[in-house]
Amino acid sequence: MKYKYCKTFFLAAIFFMLPNFANAAVVWETDFEDAADWSAVRPSPSGISFPNSWTLKPGGPSVEPPKKNDGSWLHPNSWSRIAPSVLTNNITPMATIGSGQGKDNSRGMTYNVEVSGVSGTWSGGSPLTMYLGADGYPELYVSMWVKYDSEFTWLPASPASGSQQKLVYISRLNVPISATADADNHSNGPLHPSWLPHWYNYISVSPYYAFYMNRSQQSNGSLVSYDQTKDMWSIHPSYYPLNAPFKWPESNPHIVSVQSDGWWHHYEYHIKMNSAPGVADGVQEVWLDGIKRFSKSDMPFVLDGGSTATGWNYVELFDNTNILSHPASENVTYPIYIDDVAIGTTYAGQNYVIGGIDVIAPAAPTGLGVE
Repeated sequence: MKYKYCKTFFLAAIFFMLPNFANAAVVWETDFEDAADWSAVRPSPSGISFPNSWTLKPGGPSVEPPKKNDGSWLHPNSWSRIAPSVLTNNITPMATIGSGQGKDNSRGMTYNVEVSGVSGTWSGGSPLTMYLGADGYPELYVSMWVKYDSEFTWLPASPASGSQQKLVYISRLNVPISATADADNHSNGPLHPSWLPHWYNYISVSPYYAFYMNRSQQSNGSLVSYDQTKDMWSIHPSYYPLNAPFKWPESNPHIVSVQSDGWWHHYEYHIKMNSAPGVADGVQEVWLDGIKRFSKSDMPFVLDGGSTATGWNYVELFDNTNILSHPASENVTYPIYIDDVAIGTTYAGQNYVIGGIDVIAPAAPTGLGVE
């Protein structure tokens, strides 16, 4: 049987939202072994920043989401948030799923990052955006294994303003998804509060440096920290258990080179809603290969007058990038490989095995057309 995706069916499926698994350790997970081969083609440049996104494609993006071998969606409420190509001659899809793309040559996902050579282009998008249901979760952990290609180069040899990559986007969607909802509008839509950690690489003099950056958004949509403002190590070192992170050529070279060493590394992000509106005790934490690299526990996600009744219900794997190592005319694309993704309410860690005994499988979506 061939399952056909279209916007109408996507919208119909949204009305059968995920049940609330607020007490479940595992919200959703995949090792891609039961995922069908998949490819997400970038749309042609149209003057619109994200034509294949829920916000700018009313009723849902037209590029079909990843599917399982049985035709059901890999995640029951998902889509790919895709920006047009920024290259002179686009030759690669934005993302794929297939054999040999995961750990130990297993099945996995590849996220292809275009190199624009210009800051502010924010090429890419998210290969997998997931809506977790109206109620959400007061606390979430997002765990995944990631490998940057060994050829991945962030910056040119001469001084540049800096390359950035958004690593994960965890947020609260405050309206029901509908044909007119700005469901994935980061800037001025209904996604808040939110958390969007970054890599940031720059060169003013040799050697290169890479810093962890933090973007936080409060329940009224205002940014409380972004880039090098409040959460940089140089300004707030108490957030960094191991002091300055990811710096060449000092410190542990294995930790330093995770962004281009060609090895698999484990990333885990933890977010917890503040206990009551106006109370500054929300949590943001990051582990890299089981080592805590960032820990913040004074985040006022929901402000006075807001509500903490709805939890985190929106996750994007990765997001946009500004990579400056080559001009767009050279048509350079670097692959990032993704495997063993787990979203849950407790810490997973490096040794977590997908498909454990406390998995609660989400309901499959309905409304898929069958031919």
